[in-house]
Amino acid sequence: MPRPLPFFIFPALAGLSLSLSAAPVAADALESKLSYLIVVQDAEGKEALIERAEVEPGEVIQYTLSHENMTTDEMQGLVIAAPVPEGVSLALGGLTTSVPATFEIQAELDPELEGLEWSTLPAKRKVVEADGSLREEELPIEEVRAVRWSLNEALEAGEIALNTYRVRVN
Repeated sequence: MPRPLPFFIFPALAGLSLSLSAAPVAADALESKLSYLIVVQDAEGKEALIERAEVEPGEVIQYTLSHENMTTDEMQGLVIAAPVPEGVSLALGGLTTSVPATFEIQAELDPELEGLEWSTLPAKRKVVEADGSLREEELPIEEVRAVRWSLNEALEAGEIALNTYRVRVN
């Protein structure tokens, strides 16, 4: 049965964050927008992106994050982060960036550390065996809690950084 999209998507995306490793900037220096579309395939497997307010289990949602530098100066050290909301899992297809960036995921990777850690893909996690020893295994994609892009280049004055990622409804 179709479910309305907002019940698990929008509260989690309120945590959408952007951090700057450069000097502080005014709140209006960077204009940020979030949009989403549902990914559908026709009988031949060709993809299309459509607007719809409801999703069904197994469907894919594509998020687009847009960040425009509203200043007259370049912005260095931008890090764009977004959650993988509860009720969905990261889908690796559809990851894009318009500005060269390092893509990372966030998950619990090391049981000896408190909290979540960041890793590039493919991510590995440590698992504690019954005898107390640690072994490493590939991180199940369902364990990813957030994504981020660390921009490798400055965002020039007036330039827009576009980043997309996809999630599959559980």
